[in-house]
Amino acid sequence: MLPRPLSASRRGAFIGLVAIGIGQALAAIGIALLVERGFNLLVSTSAPVPAGTVSALVAGLVLAVAGTAVLRGVERVACERVGQHYVREVREVLFAHLTRVPARALGHKHRGSMLVRFIGDLSAQRLWVSRGLARLLVAGVAIGLAVTALAVMNPWLGLAVGGVLTGGALATWAASPRLLRTARTSRRHRSKLTGEVTERLTQLGVVQAAGQERRESKRVGRHSSRVSEAMIDQARASGWMRAIAEGTAAAAAVAALLVGALQVRAGQATPGTVVAALSIAGLLSSYLRDLGRVAEYAAAASVARAAAQRFLDLPALPDPAGLPDLNGERGELDLDAVSLGDALHRVTLRAEPGQTIAIVGPNGAGKSTLVALAARQVDPDHGHVLIDGQDLRTRNLASVRRAVGISSPDLPLLSGSLDRNVRYRIPRCDDIEVARVVALCDLDELAAALPEGWRSNVGEGGNRLSAGQRARISVARAALGRPALLVLDEAEAHLDRGAATVIDRVLADHTGTALVVTHRRELVERADVVWCLAEGRIAEAGPPHRLLTGHGLTALLFDRAAATNRPEERSDQTVAGREPERAALPGDPGNGTPAPGWL
Repeated sequence: MLPRPLSASRRGAFIGLVAIGIGQALAAIGIALLVERGFNLLVSTSAPVPAGTVSALVAGLVLAVAGTAVLRGVERVACERVGQHYVREVREVLFAHLTRVPARALGHKHRGSMLVRFIGDLSAQRLWVSRGLARLLVAGVAIGLAVTALAVMNPWLGLAVGGVLTGGALATWAASPRLLRTARTSRRHRSKLTGEVTERLTQLGVVQAAGQERRESKRVGRHSSRVSEAMIDQARASGWMRAIAEGTAAAAAVAALLVGALQVRAGQATPGTVVAALSIAGLLSSYLRDLGRVAEYAAAASVARAAAQRFLDLPALPDPAGLPDLNGERGELDLDAVSLGDALHRVTLRAEPGQTIAIVGPNGAGKSTLVALAARQVDPDHGHVLIDGQDLRTRNLASVRRAVGISSPDLPLLSGSLDRNVRYRIPRCDDIEVARVVALCDLDELAAALPEGWRSNVGEGGNRLSAGQRARISVARAALGRPALLVLDEAEAHLDRGAATVIDRVLADHTGTALVVTHRRELVERADVVWCLAEGRIAEAGPPHRLLTGHGLTALLFDRAAATNRPEERSDQTVAGREPERAALPGDPGNGTPAPGWL
């Protein structure tokens, strides 16, 4: 649930804003009374006005004007402070939810919408609180007290100015739905444009390799045109709002002048009262101009808040406070009749402590889904996932993350130093443990080749490194701290045959349980148990020597792979400008073997 602007934590700040509004109203009333007094003295008699009286009036006006200026400055800071306090709370709520939403659920969300939510939407909500709601509070108090004071001075003048302000408020309310519609439309188009540009930037190599630069430029251009049209339409609606505010301010001054003139002619008001009314109307005009943007801020914030609430409605992994830690030292894994959507159907399996499990199967068999359940990257729709007899849903997420290390091509590196990426799971890990995984994954040689060694920035997603280098760092990150359960989901996909021995060394050194999704026969042969999946179900499970030599699906998959992976058709050597390639398997992108069932 999104926090509310008028929450208890901000109550004191809003009370302070009310006090500022009262101070500004008193300053405006003081100016009006001093103006009335001075004007009546000057026009009511031909005798010289005593110098002391003039000095007192001037000093009073200077103090009132200075007080108004100071209060406006204080108000700006106070409004921004309350807006920043609110948006910080919203940002924390959204990011906390983001960290618990399964990555596969976020995969269906457009990146542009996500970026707009965390940048544009937060900015819209901050502006609403700091320049909309807070300003509305201050201006509302000031206007209400000023008009009340004017009504005390002369009821007809108060009624005239108050009536004009009421009419302006009603006109603003009537025009608000159109502004809300245009704000919603412009946000939708900006999200799409941001998503298009973001995707093209992150996949620029694909665009260039396919020679689609002109086509993509036209596509972005079309989205840009829609954004321009939507923003112009929104500006048109906002312009009407500001026009209403400006018109209301001018009409209030005219009403004060006309009604005041009639009152003077009828002998029911003095000229000084009319001048005082005009001064109050002039001071109110600045508030009215500010309030002309309040509806604009409110519309943008309403759209942003609705989008943020839709994001919070995404199902997240439950992690209520007070759950005990997972005591996962042995690494025994139980999958008890787990099902998840169409990916897995009532799968029951057990990995004994210390075992290495090779997970194989055709494309779409559910292998990655199974290891995601084991790592609690997602919860099953039905069934239970247990480590050392403890249901992962009954243990806090932080302890589960410590007990499970996972490496996958879908879990890229983060921008930052090489050292930061290796230590990311356990930032304060001791140097001895770091040295262990560094040696296993041959990272000292990599660090030595980088310009700044271990402090070298690997780039966004590790884009300054080769795919094989990124894979080794990812494996080291997962193996750091000897997790009870080590999950390697196609971790060797970008490693050549020589570098793939990194996986062998890591598994040989690992003392806990390991789940390895792999296509490499040698790795399957060295596993303790093989789990073969097909269409979300267990096709067969057992020791590798039996499954690889039998007549089941496992033997079929690896016999087909061997038949199409002849030595003369591949090379393990790196050639200039190319990544080292792993053994070509049926169904791999770029492999001509027509075996679409393999992944």
